[in-house]
Amino acid sequence: MTNANGDSPAGRVMDEAIELAIAEESPYPESSSFIDDGTPFTEGQIEKALRAGYAAVVVATDGSTRIVRAESS
Repeated sequence: MTNANGDSPAGRVMDEAIELAIAEESPYPESSSFIDDGTPFTEGQIEKALRAGYAAVVVATDGSTRIVRAESS
């Protein structure tokens, strides 16, 4: 699942993650949603991803990432 296109920071990181997953070297959870940080929709997209059971990989404009996972009860 992705919430970004290939021209965005999240899209570029997602493309890289796919290549790394093929090589079995991805640092990201298998079920992830790649989300651009700093948009009016970022928080809502994170919440939506977590509700759907995905980890949210939030990508800043400089390409740095943070992974948000649902808190376990």
